[in-house]
Amino acid sequence: MSRDEETIARFFNAYVQAFQTLEPRSVTSYCDVPCMFITPQRVRVMTSPTEVESLLAGMMSALKARNYSRSEIVEMGVNQMSDSNALVSVSRVRFNTNGQELERLGETYTLRKVDKEWKIVVAMVHDPGAILPPDANMR
Repeated sequence: MSRDEETIARFFNAYVQAFQTLEPRSVTSYCDVPCMFITPQRVRVMTSPTEVESLLAGMMSALKARNYSRSEIVEMGVNQMSDSNALVSVSRVRFNTNGQELERLGETYTLRKVDKEWKIVVAMVHDPGAILPPDANMR
């Protein structure tokens, strides 16, 4: 993994830690607007930090109702596509407060460097086995 890809991985892990607080405001700074959230059920485009916070609040409320406790990243692929664009693809397991598995999912994120900081511009939820591996041909 290149130095920049290590920075991207640290950014993403910080985002995961912030998400686990289930406080929407702690996560909105990780996103750039406009941004897009894609699930198998729908596509949501957000054009303001308030819209991002509203989407996160709904997701986090649903997780709280299921007694969500934490997530574990099982596998991560980081691909820096250019100086200002990258892909992060993960397989995640969510656990409840009793330590039982709630679900497994895959997620792929498009990141963009904004004022020297990485930000999420697209988040896509998909099957956990469909993550993108790091691309060794990019070096």
